[in-house]
Amino acid sequence: MGPLRRAGQSLLALALARAEFASIELSLAARAALGWVFAALAASVLAMLALIALSATLVAALWDHYSWYPLAALALLYCGATVLLLAWLARSVSAAPPLLRETFAELAKDAAAVQRAAATAPEEDGEPDG
Repeated sequence: MGPLRRAGQSLLALALARAEFASIELSLAARAALGWVFAALAASVLAMLALIALSATLVAALWDHYSWYPLAALALLYCGATVLLLAWLARSVSAAPPLLRETFAELAKDAAAVQRAAATAPEEDGEPDG
């Protein structure tokens, strides 16, 4: 039972190391994602403020000649840009690599190594635990 106990302890230590690796990978991904979200939010707010000011200026400048047409054109332009951005976002999210891909790859390697070791291990000869 000694070799089996050592194999179990090794397997447990290996699993704990991989869990720690997964935890580190998740915390790095979360920190990066949070930074991206805040930067995107700040950029969106600033872009919207600039767009509102530009739109108001354009509509005020063209109001005497074209009445409500500049408003309709801007609305169509903004809707089209929104659709394009949402389509890009959907493609980007679906093309992103799965979370913990490296960790699962390492776990698969570990499982293969344990299976190879178990397949090549000699038969137990009845040694006492110690």
